[in-house]
Amino acid sequence: MAAKDNPLLGDETIVRDSDGFLGFTLQAPVSGFISGVYRVELSVDGKQQASGTFHIEKDVLIPFPQINSFSASPSNITVGQPVTLNWKVSNANRITIEPSVGSVMPAGSKNITPAADATYTLYALNRRGSSSNALTINVSPAITTRPDLVITEFWSSGNVISYRIKNIGDAPSCSCESYLYRNDMLESRDYVPSLAPGEERAEAFLRYHFSPRFSSVMGAVSSEASSDAVTIRICANGDRSCPESNGDNNCLEHNYGPLVSINLAKYISSAQWQSSTGKLKWPIFKDSRDGFVSLSSAQMDAGMNYTDAISMCPPPVEKAWIQGTFGVLSGQPATLQPFTIPHKCKFSARVGVTREVPASANVKFLFGIDKGGEITYFPPLISTSKGRLDPCEVDLSSFAGQQVRFVLRVESAEPLQQGCAAWIEPVIIQER
Repeated sequence: MAAKDNPLLGDETIVRDSDGFLGFTLQAPVSGFISGVYRVELSVDGKQQASGTFHIEKDVLIPFPQINSFSASPSNITVGQPVTLNWKVSNANRITIEPSVGSVMPAGSKNITPAADATYTLYALNRRGSSSNALTINVSPAITTRPDLVITEFWSSGNVISYRIKNIGDAPSCSCESYLYRNDMLESRDYVPSLAPGEERAEAFLRYHFSPRFSSVMGAVSSEASSDAVTIRICANGDRSCPESNGDNNCLEHNYGPLVSINLAKYISSAQWQSSTGKLKWPIFKDSRDGFVSLSSAQMDAGMNYTDAISMCPPPVEKAWIQGTFGVLSGQPATLQPFTIPHKCKFSARVGVTREVPASANVKFLFGIDKGGEITYFPPLISTSKGRLDPCEVDLSSFAGQQVRFVLRVESAEPLQQGCAAWIEPVIIQER
């Protein structure tokens, strides 16, 4: 090893006829090494093969790098759970976290997901030296055996509702409570002891008397604007006191009594109609430049003919639309009142264009909910083939108990000079 003015500071020699390792150390003089550039030369059989340089500078009192903080939150997890590393370092020009994280800024955070127990070390370096700090994250295996409680069936015997509860999981369940809801209102609870894996047991809500009173039994006619059906829902582990492998399959429900079935075609003349040109007044004649609506037979391609279809033709211009808002006429003067959506309800129809519509037409069908004048449309169904009827179904269970009016809308990017869009059997159906 030599300094920049080439005095030899020391040498080491190794004689080997195979691979070997050579290292050297130098004792610093009492006065310290002279500042400057130093070179290390490597020779083999007297011929220089490699060299390298390094610098020695005067001590300018550079402080050691300092790790102010290094933490993990949380430090104990299960497999798949994320961990956040947080750190803050000062007086360092190079900072790394090993393993896998790499170079980082003096302060920051990083999300990691270790698959097993892991120790992370923070290194902070500068010309004066280095500092390090390590922390360990404990990773527990995921829990693979848990109970899974389901209600397989329930029935009424007189005024008592009985049910079957089953543990379809692979571990015993803890004791818990089953809940009984009537039209979303909690009415009763039943204590259920532990069930072994695969065990099924019959239970009953003995403290609750089920005595429905339906208008049809009394000879009255139920209005389509509301439902007389009673929705009974039973949920296993209703208090969520027992950890399960699947908490989304605990409930089973059933409707008792007369169900709602609303055929929107019956309300076509009382609906509120409008198009892209303005409001429309019923009856709407076919030669109207503002659009056309009728309850008639719809002749589809392939010779199919559907009676009592709602035919809707937007104004014969580009980017035109036409829509109807359906409700129940009531009061004096008559106003369009909303329907009350019952439990387990959906909208169902088939849609398509009549055979006169040009093959290049692009027609969009939309079903919507009108709540107090604000309309929410569900994703549209686009008909690009006049030889086909497409099913259109919308789940209305999230609107149960709410008062709404229904909206049927048709949009056309190109003018429909001939033919119409047809809604076949548009109905609101309540299911058992």
